[in-house]
Amino acid sequence: MATLAWYMRHEKKAVLDDILELYASLAARSFLLPAGWTYRMTLIEAERVRLTQAPDDSCELYEAARRGFAQISDFVGLGDVCLSLADLHLMCGRMAEASAQSQEALDFYRTAGDTRREAVALARMAYQSQYGSASVALEQWAGVITDGFGADNPAAAMYAKGYQGGIAFQFGRFPQAIKVLTEAFDLAQALGANWLAGQFAISIGSAYANLFDLPTAMEWKEKAYGIASSVGWPLALGISLASMAETTTSLKDFDRARRYFDQATDYLERFHSSRRHVIFYNAHGNLLLQIGQAEQALALFDRAQLVARQLRQDDIRLSSLISKALALHRLNRTAEARELAFSTCREAVDAERPYLEIRALQTLAEIQRADAGACLDQSIRTLERAVSVGDRLEGFVVQSDLLTELARDYEAIGDYQKALHYERRARDSWQRNFDQQNGARILAMQVRFDTARAKADAEHHRELARSEAARATALDEANQILERLGQVGQEITAKLDYEGVFQTIYGHIKELMPADFLSIGLVDEDRQIVDVRYRVEDGQRLGPRQVALSADSLVALCARENREVLSRSQDGRPPTQVPGTRAMHTVLVRPLTIGDRVLGVISVQSGENDAYGQRERRIFRTLCAYSAIALSNAETYDQLDRAVSDLREALHRLVQQEKMAALGQLVAGVAHEVNTPLGVTLSAISLLHDNIHSLQESLSSGGLTRSNLTEHLQTGLELSSLAQRNVVRASDMIRSFKEVAVDRGSDDRRVFDLGDYLREIANLMKAKLTGSGSQISLDIDLIQMDTYPGALAQTITNLLANVADHAYGPDRAGPIRVQARQTGNDKVEITVADEGEGMVAEVLAHVFDPFFTTNRAAGHMGLGLHVAYNQVTQRLGGSIHLHSEPGCGTVATIRIPRELQIFGRSRAIHVAEASVVSITSFP
Repeated sequence: MATLAWYMRHEKKAVLDDILELYASLAARSFLLPAGWTYRMTLIEAERVRLTQAPDDSCELYEAARRGFAQISDFVGLGDVCLSLADLHLMCGRMAEASAQSQEALDFYRTAGDTRREAVALARMAYQSQYGSASVALEQWAGVITDGFGADNPAAAMYAKGYQGGIAFQFGRFPQAIKVLTEAFDLAQALGANWLAGQFAISIGSAYANLFDLPTAMEWKEKAYGIASSVGWPLALGISLASMAETTTSLKDFDRARRYFDQATDYLERFHSSRRHVIFYNAHGNLLLQIGQAEQALALFDRAQLVARQLRQDDIRLSSLISKALALHRLNRTAEARELAFSTCREAVDAERPYLEIRALQTLAEIQRADAGACLDQSIRTLERAVSVGDRLEGFVVQSDLLTELARDYEAIGDYQKALHYERRARDSWQRNFDQQNGARILAMQVRFDTARAKADAEHHRELARSEAARATALDEANQILERLGQVGQEITAKLDYEGVFQTIYGHIKELMPADFLSIGLVDEDRQIVDVRYRVEDGQRLGPRQVALSADSLVALCARENREVLSRSQDGRPPTQVPGTRAMHTVLVRPLTIGDRVLGVISVQSGENDAYGQRERRIFRTLCAYSAIALSNAETYDQLDRAVSDLREALHRLVQQEKMAALGQLVAGVAHEVNTPLGVTLSAISLLHDNIHSLQESLSSGGLTRSNLTEHLQTGLELSSLAQRNVVRASDMIRSFKEVAVDRGSDDRRVFDLGDYLREIANLMKAKLTGSGSQISLDIDLIQMDTYPGALAQTITNLLANVADHAYGPDRAGPIRVQARQTGNDKVEITVADEGEGMVAEVLAHVFDPFFTTNRAAGHMGLGLHVAYNQVTQRLGGSIHLHSEPGCGTVATIRIPRELQIFGRSRAIHVAEASVVSITSFP
């Protein structure tokens, strides 16, 4: 109740009075009240007194609330007290005290960790600062109060926009002030902040008045008066009436203006004097001067002067003195009027207020003119001085009435040349003022139009949002099922498969409403059917069925027309009955829609009559909205899953093709290398055959000598040795290829010698690498590896193939270096380096991406380095990095564990004594 009263303290006076009356009845039983409740109600009572009686009369109550909150260390409460006191001081014109209280409130909120109140206090301080120097305020809050300040905090946004609108007003940017202050006004009304709403309305009206759109200004000020009347605050009523009186004075409706001033006086006299009172007294007095009641006007100017002196605010004090001098003149108290006008001129000069100096000089000239008779020299000199002051002001246009007075004075003394000069200036001034007013009125019309259009658009969008929310989630606010539906929605939309969605929907619908039968069907536009995949009756799952969209059934009708269908039994006869199910007396069918698309249909049925009233139908609509989202998610997920599966399968096929292509390169290399020893063997065997045949002929002819036999035997021995060596060489090559091919075709892990294995791979790749004259060299430590040799072979092969394909051009050869070292932490570092063309940064950034290649025209798919990267990072548990610069070659660095971990532990292997296998080059 205390919280409700606090937030409604500026909204409805009657409700606030009722709550305070209830509090008074409970105060005697304080043991029933929670801690801090009494102090909060005391603070609320202080607010009521401030607004309905007199501001300073509430100080004792504020202090009592402050002491109470301090006793219980309620820093939020202390901050609220300080912020309310800041409002009190601002209302009374005590700016320094208001700033101090606002800063103290900000400190308390920060101590309490209440970030929302902290933001409100900051914006409130900015709003308060615009009552002082606009330039200082703008510099102080630049970068703090921005256009987006308080986007999620309406109260902070309200004060921030009030500050921005006030600054724009002070700088004369009235259209901008109207736009921003209107936004602040709307926020204040939405928050029930009626005091601020009234102040904003008056400021908007004043901005329109400055644009010379007095009817619109009057509308806004009457709106402020209406707000004040609804809450009954005397000060708010007095301020709004005084503002209305000023506008009606400008409209020359003096009778109505006087009535407004008289009514405002009844309210404002109850409160202590403030700057607002001085402005009111001056405005009221000026009206009385215009209608010839100088005596009453003089009394008001005296009161204004007294209050202004107490407040030490020279601008409004000097303004009241000028008006007082004019009133004394009208009462024929010429000497007093002249002396007062002279002194006021001097004070205006000393205070550096040229606009007030011009007013004082014009008033003094009027007094001098009436006192001097035919001698107008003094009034002419005074007016010339006023014109001189005005001409020195940048952008200031001397008013036409002052120039006209000066022209008449010169005409009266016979100086017609100067009279004509000032008459022309007066006409120019009048024309400029006329043009300015017309331009301002046009601008005001545009502002009104833009504001009205913006409000209409905002209201339209709000109405659309309300309609959409009501259509999907409208539930009885008194029903506690709202929270349950939110939880149900989360559970339903969390499912990503059709079956899971179906079961979750059924499980919750049967808990929230009668559901003897439930069916869920999906619309198949291609086949023009509703595929009813899920059907449950009395807890038993039924088989699926299909309903043609053109069929005469409630499900088909609902899907075709995209609307909810409710069917009840007539004369005890059920509306419809699907074969194989029991008769139901109430059927409710609703489409599942996303936008304008009908995804499917849900049908819920009950054996009871009129089972689905407004409550059940609202619940059902909400569940259908959640179900449509869930089914859309399931459909998308199903499509995505199929697409990902297809992509994975395609990538797998391409990777296998890449592997087979690499294996084909090995086969080609082996075929090339084996061809030479086999050719030598064939030649040796052929020569050996010829040698044996020659020996046989010599033996048959009897011409065999010992020397011939020895020669034939020596030749046969040499040829057989040559054949044997080349056969062994070919056999070794085939064995190496077989071993590497088997490793690449299997996922087996084994222990192997890294130097031997890399040498075998180099042998197999030699034909591809050295075909253009390039030389490969190996520098490898003796390292026993316990890992997957097939993955390593695939990686090294792809790297070497990449060098062959891209590093050196077709007419260029160069070195290729393969090094392997064991580093710390049982790691092995393998580098493959070349001195080829290198790569630019743009290419280097994408070398491991699938399907990225710079030579697709040559048939490359762009999977070689991608496969190598995956083998190293996923299979071998390591990393691979490429460093390259254009024209400086490329270095590929592989870092892998010497021994892969198995279930958190490494497998023990025998590590040979460290040595180096160094192979400078292959012939």
